[in-house]
Amino acid sequence: MQGEKNKEWNIPRGLLFDSSDCWLKITEETVVGLTDYGQSNIGDIIYLDFVPAGTVVRRGDRCGSIESGKWVGSLLAPISGIIVETNSEAKADPHKVNTDPFGDGWLYRMEPADRKEITHLMNLDAYKAWIQERISGKAKDAEIL
Repeated sequence: MQGEKNKEWNIPRGLLFDSSDCWLKITEETVVGLTDYGQSNIGDIIYLDFVPAGTVVRRGDRCGSIESGKWVGSLLAPISGIIVETNSEAKADPHKVNTDPFGDGWLYRMEPADRKEITHLMNLDAYKAWIQERISGKAKDAEIL
């Protein structure tokens, strides 16, 4: 993964990020998706599943699963709240997360339970620095995400 060090990742302004490579657009109903860096690490996404709308989750709870040809894992809630909608189009065509992670490839919308939890998230500059730390330490880190 030598090319990763010099790659420019798409990281839009105005979003917040967590250590599970999720982005959040904070509105009345917060939109959650997977970052460009996150989807790139996972590879070609072939399967997505979500907990049903109406499910109450706490920060760090499993709220779905994601699978690529090389990886299977859980989607973890970046903040606590209620899942109000899941992206049925992305579930039907999971590759949308790879091709348009900040647009049609969003994952779900949620109603935050406690807006104070947002302070645990990273802004753009902190997330960029965090990516660089992961890339430079990747040889020591056996975990992809």
